Amino acid sequence: MKTFSEEQKRLLENLLNQYEKSKTYTGENKISQTFGAAPGKIFPGYDSDFADVDSVRDFEYQMEELEAVGLITIKRGKNVIEKLEANPERWQEYYTILERQERRILQNIQMELYQSYLGKNALLDRFCHEQISRLRANKRAAFEMEDARVILDLCRFILGNQRDILERELSIAVLGDSKRWEKKYRSRVCSVLERYGNFNDLLLGISDGEDKEDKREREKILLAEYQVYANPSYVHFKGNAEFLFDDGQRIRMNHQMPAAFSTEALAHLDSVRVLDKRVMTIENLTSFNRISQEQAFLIFLSGYHNSAKQKLIRKIYDANPGIVWQHFGDIDPDGFYIVENLRKGTGIDFRPVFMEASVLNRYLAYAKPLTERDRRKARSLLSKEMYGDVVRYMLDTGRKLEQEIVSWMEEKNFSCL
Repeated sequence: MKTFSEEQKRLLENLLNQYEKSKTYTGENKISQTFGAAPGKIFPGYDSDFADVDSVRDFEYQMEELEAVGLITIKRGKNVIEKLEANPERWQEYYTILERQERRILQNIQMELYQSYLGKNALLDRFCHEQISRLRANKRAAFEMEDARVILDLCRFILGNQRDILERELSIAVLGDSKRWEKKYRSRVCSVLERYGNFNDLLLGISDGEDKEDKREREKILLAEYQVYANPSYVHFKGNAEFLFDDGQRIRMNHQMPAAFSTEALAHLDSVRVLDKRVMTIENLTSFNRISQEQAFLIFLSGYHNSAKQKLIRKIYDANPGIVWQHFGDIDPDGFYIVENLRKGTGIDFRPVFMEASVLNRYLAYAKPLTERDRRKARSLLSKEMYGDVVRYMLDTGRKLEQEIVSWMEEKNFSCL
């Protein structure tokens, strides 16, 4: 069999790609199509006045070789090649030379792959059905075959997961490598989960642009829904309460004895009896450790909360009627979206504390400048008529405040709430 040069193969690849994307290939075209490429597409600089003459002549010789064996037709003008056209009667030889399978065959193999994952999970079904529809319409699926198989395996594992697992453990379990998940697949899997799932309420306030910080936060929240964490996930408690678990075990705690339970352990929690007058969720662990109140039961949930943590909050709320619910967080747009996330996810009317414009003004010397990301989120809050006074003050001053300075400076005043 004749050996073909890289430039010859590049031309045949270009022509074959055009053919496979055409209506002629799918049998929908009613008129005859020709498929061709300008020489500059295959040999950059062909039309340049500064091109090396020997290189140009060598390229022309290679194209003439293809024409001599009937694989292409050369259209010439003014002693130069103007166009290189495919010979439609020789497509099968193109596939042989390029050691490439026909697109229709590859599409059928891909469709069989997606069909084999149907019936496993509703979210996965939606993804697979869309890819099958795309392939039937002669369009590309979301991922190449090799990646598609891995992504489907990862999605199936995550969607069926019933216990806490760390991301590196997931990577080893499915990929046989502790770092491959993070390097190559986390973002792609999360994009599938987000697009074909229903997480609008959960992701309230998290920007969906290309900002790396927002993107990582979205991924973290999505994966937490399926008990997948970068690090072990705990909920911290401080105050007077009694925890009752489904195995009958009771744990009593007080303000001098804070406790932390893994989210996996809390899945077996039957009820919590709060013996304080108020419940306060706190955004930051440093502030949680700083604040000590005899009349408030404190909970540290860490940033945005997945539905499991929201259900935990609701369980505590239902078992303790008449208690006041508060939230203390950063005075920035994210801090207020966390309050909204809590309210919407639990149905509880959380009251923000020490998150007013007056507090930001009092500690303005410690404030940080708003980023453009912060400004976008702040303007979004204003458009929804949320937290108008403090958000306008943030925009007017261009400043935001982390809660650690507030919990430190106002430590004694928390007990007066």
